[in-house]
Amino acid sequence: MSTALFRNTDYVNNKMLLHIGSALFNGFSFWMIGDSVSSMQLRLFTIFNFIFVAPGVINQLQPLFIERRSIYEQREKKSKMYSWVAFVTALVVSEIPYLCICAVLYFVCWYYTVGFPNDSSKAGPTFLIMLLYEFVYTGIGQFVAAYAPNATFAALVNPLIIGTLVSFCGVLVPYAEIQAFWRYWIYWMNPFNYLMGGLLVFDVWDTPVNCKKHELAIFNTPNGTTCLNYLADYMATTGANMNLLNPDATEGCEVCEYKQGSDYLKTLNLKEYYYGWRDVGIIAIFACSSYALVYLLMKLRTKASKKAE
Repeated sequence: MSTALFRNTDYVNNKMLLHIGSALFNGFSFWMIGDSVSSMQLRLFTIFNFIFVAPGVINQLQPLFIERRSIYEQREKKSKMYSWVAFVTALVVSEIPYLCICAVLYFVCWYYTVGFPNDSSKAGPTFLIMLLYEFVYTGIGQFVAAYAPNATFAALVNPLIIGTLVSFCGVLVPYAEIQAFWRYWIYWMNPFNYLMGGLLVFDVWDTPVNCKKHELAIFNTPNGTTCLNYLADYMATTGANMNLLNPDATEGCEVCEYKQGSDYLKTLNLKEYYYGWRDVGIIAIFACSSYALVYLLMKLRTKASKKAE
Protein backbone atom coordinates (compact mmCIF):
# COMPACT_ATOMS: atom_id res chain seq x y z
CA MET A 1 0.00 0.00 0.00
CA SER A 2 2.83 2.41 0.82
CA THR A 3 4.51 1.71 -2.51
CA ALA A 4 1.24 2.08 -4.41
CA LEU A 5 0.49 5.37 -2.64
CA PHE A 6 4.00 6.70 -3.31
CA ARG A 7 3.58 5.93 -7.01
CA ASN A 8 0.15 7.59 -7.14
CA THR A 9 1.58 11.04 -7.82
CA ASP A 10 -1.78 12.57 -8.76
CA TYR A 11 -3.24 11.76 -5.33
CA VAL A 12 -0.16 12.82 -3.35
CA ASN A 13 0.44 16.02 -5.31
CA ASN A 14 -3.21 17.07 -5.14
CA LYS A 15 -3.28 16.42 -1.39
CA MET A 16 -0.23 18.60 -0.78
CA LEU A 17 -1.26 21.35 -3.19
CA LEU A 18 -4.68 21.52 -1.56
CA HIS A 19 -3.05 22.13 1.83
CA ILE A 20 -0.59 24.69 0.48
CA GLY A 21 -3.25 26.54 -1.53
CA SER A 22 -5.78 26.56 1.32
CA ALA A 23 -3.16 27.70 3.83
CA LEU A 24 -1.86 30.54 1.67
CA PHE A 25 -5.38 31.71 0.81
CA ASN A 26 -6.35 31.62 4.49
CA GLY A 27 -3.11 33.23 5.66
CA PHE A 28 -3.04 36.12 3.21
CA SER A 29 -6.77 36.75 3.62
CA PHE A 30 -6.05 37.42 7.31
CA TRP A 31 -2.55 38.86 6.88
CA MET A 32 -0.90 39.91 10.15
CA ILE A 33 -4.00 40.18 12.32
CA GLY A 34 -3.83 43.02 14.85
CA ASP A 35 -4.84 43.17 18.51
CA SER A 36 -8.03 45.22 18.46
CA VAL A 37 -11.47 43.93 19.49
CA SER A 38 -12.42 43.24 15.87
CA SER A 39 -9.11 41.40 15.43
CA MET A 40 -10.21 38.86 18.04
CA GLN A 41 -13.06 37.95 15.71
CA LEU A 42 -10.63 37.70 12.78
CA ARG A 43 -8.48 35.27 14.77
CA LEU A 44 -11.57 33.16 15.32
CA PHE A 45 -12.44 33.20 11.60
CA THR A 46 -8.97 32.29 10.34
CA ILE A 47 -8.85 29.29 12.71
CA PHE A 48 -12.38 28.34 11.63
CA ASN A 49 -11.25 28.34 8.00
CA PHE A 50 -8.69 25.65 8.81
CA ILE A 51 -11.55 23.18 9.26
CA PHE A 52 -12.41 23.38 5.56
CA VAL A 53 -9.26 21.68 4.36
CA ALA A 54 -11.02 18.43 5.32
CA PRO A 55 -13.82 18.16 2.68
CA GLY A 56 -11.45 18.40 -0.28
CA VAL A 57 -9.03 15.80 1.08
CA ILE A 58 -11.85 13.44 2.06
CA ASN A 59 -13.28 13.63 -1.46
CA GLN A 60 -9.85 12.62 -2.82
CA LEU A 61 -9.38 9.87 -0.27
CA GLN A 62 -12.66 7.98 -0.45
CA PRO A 63 -12.73 6.91 -4.13
CA LEU A 64 -9.21 5.50 -3.73
CA PHE A 65 -10.21 3.67 -0.54
CA ILE A 66 -13.33 2.17 -2.13
CA GLU A 67 -11.43 1.16 -5.28
CA ARG A 68 -8.84 -0.70 -3.20
CA ARG A 69 -11.58 -2.25 -1.07
CA SER A 70 -13.27 -3.59 -4.18
CA ILE A 71 -10.00 -5.18 -5.36
CA TYR A 72 -9.50 -6.73 -1.92
CA GLU A 73 -13.01 -8.15 -1.82
CA GLN A 74 -12.73 -9.64 -5.29
CA ARG A 75 -9.20 -11.01 -5.04
CA GLU A 76 -7.37 -11.22 -1.69
CA LYS A 77 -10.45 -11.90 0.43
CA LYS A 78 -11.73 -14.75 -1.74
CA SER A 79 -8.29 -16.32 -2.10
CA LYS A 80 -7.73 -15.85 1.68
CA MET A 81 -4.33 -14.23 1.11
CA TYR A 82 -4.75 -11.96 4.14
CA SER A 83 -7.53 -10.73 6.43
CA TRP A 84 -9.50 -7.51 6.35
CA VAL A 85 -7.56 -6.37 9.47
CA ALA A 86 -4.29 -6.41 7.54
CA PHE A 87 -5.98 -4.60 4.64
CA VAL A 88 -7.37 -1.78 6.82
CA THR A 89 -4.12 -1.46 8.77
CA ALA A 90 -2.18 -1.09 5.52
CA LEU A 91 -4.54 1.66 4.34
CA VAL A 92 -4.26 3.53 7.64
CA VAL A 93 -0.49 3.24 8.07
CA SER A 94 0.36 4.12 4.46
CA GLU A 95 -1.39 7.51 4.87
CA ILE A 96 0.49 8.56 8.03
CA PRO A 97 3.67 10.04 6.42
CA TYR A 98 1.60 12.20 4.06
CA LEU A 99 -0.64 13.42 6.89
CA CYS A 100 2.44 14.59 8.79
CA ILE A 101 3.87 16.34 5.73
CA CYS A 102 0.54 18.04 4.98
CA ALA A 103 0.23 19.27 8.56
CA VAL A 104 3.70 20.83 8.33
CA LEU A 105 2.88 22.46 4.98
CA TYR A 106 -0.36 24.01 6.23
CA PHE A 107 1.21 25.18 9.49
CA VAL A 108 4.21 26.86 7.85
CA CYS A 109 2.15 28.55 5.12
CA TRP A 110 -0.60 29.77 7.46
CA TYR A 111 0.60 30.27 11.03
CA TYR A 112 3.21 32.94 10.39
CA THR A 113 1.30 34.85 7.71
CA VAL A 114 -1.55 35.60 10.12
CA GLY A 115 0.90 36.81 12.77
CA PHE A 116 0.26 34.33 15.56
CA PRO A 117 2.78 34.11 18.47
CA ASN A 118 6.25 32.76 17.67
CA ASP A 119 6.76 31.31 21.17
CA SER A 120 7.30 27.56 21.13
CA SER A 121 4.77 27.26 23.98
CA LYS A 122 2.13 28.58 21.55
CA ALA A 123 3.33 27.41 18.13
CA GLY A 124 4.15 23.86 19.34
CA PRO A 125 0.70 22.99 20.73
CA THR A 126 -0.92 24.66 17.71
CA PHE A 127 1.02 22.39 15.34
CA LEU A 128 0.18 19.35 17.48
CA ILE A 129 -3.54 20.11 17.23
CA MET A 130 -3.29 20.64 13.47
CA LEU A 131 -1.48 17.30 13.13
CA LEU A 132 -4.12 15.51 15.19
CA TYR A 133 -6.84 17.08 13.06
CA GLU A 134 -5.28 15.49 9.97
CA PHE A 135 -5.83 12.10 11.61
CA VAL A 136 -9.35 12.98 12.79
CA TYR A 137 -10.77 13.95 9.41
CA THR A 138 -8.87 11.20 7.58
CA GLY A 139 -10.40 8.69 9.98
CA ILE A 140 -13.85 10.19 9.35
CA GLY A 141 -13.38 9.90 5.59
CA GLN A 142 -12.12 6.33 5.85
CA PHE A 143 -14.85 5.03 8.15
CA VAL A 144 -17.51 6.44 5.81
CA ALA A 145 -15.74 4.81 2.86
CA ALA A 146 -15.32 1.52 4.77
CA TYR A 147 -19.07 0.86 4.80
CA ALA A 148 -20.34 2.95 1.89
CA PRO A 149 -21.53 0.84 -1.07
CA ASN A 150 -19.87 3.18 -3.56
CA ALA A 151 -18.06 6.51 -3.90
CA THR A 152 -21.24 8.39 -4.84
CA PHE A 153 -22.98 7.37 -1.61
CA ALA A 154 -19.90 8.36 0.41
CA ALA A 155 -19.83 11.77 -1.31
CA LEU A 156 -23.47 12.31 -0.28
CA VAL A 157 -22.81 11.39 3.36
CA ASN A 158 -19.79 13.71 3.73
CA PRO A 159 -21.69 17.03 3.65
CA LEU A 160 -24.15 15.71 6.23
CA ILE A 161 -21.38 14.81 8.69
CA ILE A 162 -19.12 17.82 8.08
CA GLY A 163 -22.05 20.25 7.92
CA THR A 164 -23.44 19.01 11.24
CA LEU A 165 -20.04 19.22 12.97
CA VAL A 166 -19.39 22.73 11.61
CA SER A 167 -22.83 23.98 12.63
CA PHE A 168 -22.47 22.98 16.27
CA CYS A 169 -18.80 23.75 17.02
CA GLY A 170 -19.67 27.06 18.72
CA VAL A 171 -18.63 29.43 15.89
CA LEU A 172 -21.65 29.83 13.62
CA VAL A 173 -23.92 29.67 16.67
CA PRO A 174 -22.27 30.65 19.99
CA TYR A 175 -22.55 28.14 22.81
CA ALA A 176 -25.01 30.26 24.82
CA GLU A 177 -27.36 30.54 21.83
CA ILE A 178 -27.38 26.89 20.75
CA GLN A 179 -30.78 25.33 21.38
CA ALA A 180 -30.79 23.34 24.62
CA PHE A 181 -31.59 20.07 22.80
CA TRP A 182 -28.33 20.33 20.83
CA ARG A 183 -26.21 22.15 23.39
CA TYR A 184 -26.06 19.39 25.97
CA TRP A 185 -24.95 16.53 23.75
CA ILE A 186 -23.92 17.23 20.16
CA TYR A 187 -21.80 20.26 21.14
CA TRP A 188 -19.77 18.15 23.59
CA MET A 189 -19.50 15.19 21.18
CA ASN A 190 -18.18 17.39 18.36
CA PRO A 191 -14.43 17.08 17.57
CA PHE A 192 -14.50 20.46 15.80
CA ASN A 193 -15.53 22.09 19.08
CA TYR A 194 -12.29 20.93 20.73
CA LEU A 195 -10.25 21.74 17.62
CA MET A 196 -11.47 25.34 17.72
CA GLY A 197 -11.11 25.56 21.49
CA GLY A 198 -7.52 24.34 21.57
CA LEU A 199 -6.33 26.56 18.74
CA LEU A 200 -8.08 29.63 20.16
CA VAL A 201 -6.66 29.15 23.66
CA PHE A 202 -3.05 28.79 22.50
CA ASP A 203 -3.18 31.59 19.92
CA VAL A 204 -5.49 34.15 21.54
CA TRP A 205 -5.48 33.73 25.35
CA ASP A 206 -2.47 35.91 26.23
CA THR A 207 -2.95 38.45 23.44
CA PRO A 208 -3.35 42.00 24.84
CA VAL A 209 -6.35 43.85 23.41
CA ASN A 210 -5.80 47.44 22.29
CA CYS A 211 -9.08 48.99 21.25
CA LYS A 212 -9.20 51.30 18.25
CA LYS A 213 -10.76 54.72 18.81
CA HIS A 214 -14.11 53.72 17.31
CA GLU A 215 -14.24 50.60 19.53
CA LEU A 216 -14.04 52.57 22.78
CA ALA A 217 -17.05 53.43 24.93
CA ILE A 218 -16.60 57.17 25.69
CA PHE A 219 -18.75 59.03 28.24
CA ASN A 220 -18.64 61.74 30.90
CA THR A 221 -19.09 61.15 34.63
CA PRO A 222 -21.65 63.06 36.74
CA ASN A 223 -20.60 65.56 39.42
CA GLY A 224 -16.98 65.60 38.32
CA THR A 225 -16.07 62.20 39.84
CA THR A 226 -13.18 60.28 38.36
CA CYS A 227 -13.82 57.52 35.86
CA LEU A 228 -12.44 54.91 38.27
CA ASN A 229 -14.66 55.96 41.17
CA TYR A 230 -17.73 56.08 38.95
CA LEU A 231 -17.15 52.60 37.51
CA ALA A 232 -15.67 50.91 40.60
CA ASP A 233 -18.77 48.90 41.55
CA TYR A 234 -19.49 47.89 37.96
CA MET A 235 -15.89 46.81 37.31
CA ALA A 236 -15.93 44.70 40.47
CA THR A 237 -18.83 42.62 39.12
CA THR A 238 -20.23 42.65 35.59
CA GLY A 239 -17.47 44.73 34.01
CA ALA A 240 -14.53 42.80 35.45
CA ASN A 241 -13.13 42.09 31.98
CA MET A 242 -13.20 45.63 30.62
CA ASN A 243 -10.21 47.95 30.46
CA LEU A 244 -10.52 51.55 31.70
CA LEU A 245 -7.87 53.52 29.83
CA ASN A 246 -8.01 56.83 31.79
CA PRO A 247 -9.09 56.06 35.37
CA ASP A 248 -8.15 59.48 36.77
CA ALA A 249 -10.04 61.54 34.18
CA THR A 250 -13.25 63.35 35.15
CA GLU A 251 -14.67 63.49 31.63
CA GLY A 252 -14.28 61.60 28.38
CA CYS A 253 -13.87 58.22 30.10
CA GLU A 254 -12.55 55.64 27.64
CA VAL A 255 -13.47 51.99 28.19
CA CYS A 256 -12.31 49.04 26.10
CA GLU A 257 -14.48 45.92 26.10
CA TYR A 258 -11.61 43.51 26.84
CA LYS A 259 -8.19 43.64 28.49
CA GLN A 260 -6.75 40.58 26.77
CA GLY A 261 -7.76 37.68 24.56
CA SER A 262 -8.79 35.52 27.52
CA ASP A 263 -11.64 37.96 28.24
CA TYR A 264 -12.92 37.45 24.69
CA LEU A 265 -12.56 33.67 24.87
CA LYS A 266 -14.67 33.50 28.01
CA THR A 267 -17.61 34.63 25.88
CA LEU A 268 -16.98 31.51 23.75
CA ASN A 269 -17.19 29.12 26.73
CA LEU A 270 -13.37 28.89 27.03
CA LYS A 271 -12.93 29.83 30.68
CA GLU A 272 -9.44 28.58 31.61
CA TYR A 273 -6.06 28.23 29.90
CA TYR A 274 -5.84 24.53 30.72
CA TYR A 275 -8.80 24.00 28.36
CA GLY A 276 -6.22 24.12 25.57
CA TRP A 277 -4.34 21.03 26.78
CA ARG A 278 -7.61 19.36 27.72
CA ASP A 279 -8.76 19.81 24.13
CA VAL A 280 -5.49 18.35 22.80
CA GLY A 281 -6.17 15.16 24.74
CA ILE A 282 -9.78 14.98 23.60
CA ILE A 283 -8.82 15.49 19.95
CA ALA A 284 -6.33 12.62 20.30
CA ILE A 285 -9.15 10.43 21.62
CA PHE A 286 -11.33 11.42 18.66
CA ALA A 287 -8.48 10.51 16.28
CA CYS A 288 -8.20 7.05 17.83
CA SER A 289 -11.98 6.55 17.85
CA SER A 290 -12.20 7.57 14.17
CA TYR A 291 -9.76 4.83 13.21
CA ALA A 292 -11.53 2.39 15.53
CA LEU A 293 -14.69 3.05 13.53
CA VAL A 294 -12.80 2.26 10.31
CA TYR A 295 -12.06 -1.22 11.67
CA LEU A 296 -15.56 -1.65 13.12
CA LEU A 297 -17.41 -0.68 9.95
CA MET A 298 -15.08 -2.74 7.77
CA LYS A 299 -15.78 -5.74 10.02
CA LEU A 300 -19.53 -5.14 9.74
CA ARG A 301 -19.24 -4.90 5.97
CA THR A 302 -17.22 -8.13 5.87
CA LYS A 303 -19.90 -9.91 7.90
CA ALA A 304 -22.65 -8.51 5.68
CA SER A 305 -20.87 -9.70 2.53
CA LYS A 306 -20.50 -13.19 4.01
CA LYS A 307 -24.23 -13.37 4.65
CA ALA A 308 -24.91 -12.23 1.10
CA GLU A 309 -22.69 -15.02 -0.24
